[in-house]
Amino acid sequence: MLIVREVTAEDVAAVVALVAETLAEFGLEFGRGAVTDAELHDLPASYAARGGAFWVGCDGEAMLGTCGVFPVGGDAFELRKMYLRPPARGRGLGTQLLDVAVAWVTARGGTRLVLDTVDAMTRAIAFYEAHGFVRDDAQIRGSRCTRGYVRVL
Repeated sequence: MLIVREVTAEDVAAVVALVAETLAEFGLEFGRGAVTDAELHDLPASYAARGGAFWVGCDGEAMLGTCGVFPVGGDAFELRKMYLRPPARGRGLGTQLLDVAVAWVTARGGTRLVLDTVDAMTRAIAFYEAHGFVRDDAQIRGSRCTRGYVRVL
């Protein structure tokens, strides 16, 4: 059974491994040019202390997905590190993670969710677009990212 829960300090090694594996799948290197990668080593404090949150998606003991939100100014939050291991893709975990993130953001008065990604992540892009995100390259914050999106909540 797929569940989504808040990240704990004990999850850090598994989160870093999952994110690094997913980035490598698309020819990207963990830590190279991304401050948001380094922040994972200090979860959950690195997000919580600055007004954000981070969740993991699991099937039993197996961590299959990650997702965080982080304030980026005004009423906007950035969706960060939404990655799924290949066996979890297409099973609804991405939707569960996104729903938790949207509920958390709206409960805190957020009205916009933004993100950036890379062109090679075509399934992720299709997922975002199917869930109401509209391309807006002004939202590109990461040095390795090539497209941005926004969703009005």
